[in-house]
Amino acid sequence: MSEYIPSTQLRAGSSTTAADFIAGIDDTLGIDSLVTRFSQALGLQAASHACYAVGDGERRFLFGETGWCGPIAQPEVLPQICFPITGWDERSYEVEIRLISMLESPEERANLHAMATLYLCRGIALLDARDDLTASSLTETEQFCLDQRQAGLCDLDIAEALDRSVQAVKVHVQRARRKQAA
Repeated sequence: MSEYIPSTQLRAGSSTTAADFIAGIDDTLGIDSLVTRFSQALGLQAASHACYAVGDGERRFLFGETGWCGPIAQPEVLPQICFPITGWDERSYEVEIRLISMLESPEERANLHAMATLYLCRGIALLDARDDLTASSLTETEQFCLDQRQAGLCDLDIAEALDRSVQAVKVHVQRARRKQAA
């Protein structure tokens, strides 16, 4: 399984908008705040964006903002950019973005692709690590992840034991550490 990590070169070579979005994705974001942050990063040119799981010739909505409350009455007639990607779980996903205006340059498309990839990958990890986020004490999964790490297992081993992604294990550990520090 491949893991998407924005490189120093990507951060340095991206537009300010993409670099700010990438730098702002951290372990404190939930799905709602991730979607909001992506909307803000796209700015006024964006009409809608959403993430889908793809399989058996169908797409299943995972998260995003598919509606549009602005001056465009029919977002379905807007130009569409779709970024397919294979997730950490080796499944197929897509980020679909409908824009009021098409991007002009390959650099702009590359920046949007970088943002969309991180948006999707972070979203998948958050969905995969779903637990009771309101619980002030450690969840069973969070405790399991901490115990396994203390026992010397790596995140890949823990992910395989849970049948989840490596990124989901990292999210569980980050949440557990925040709870312990509080």
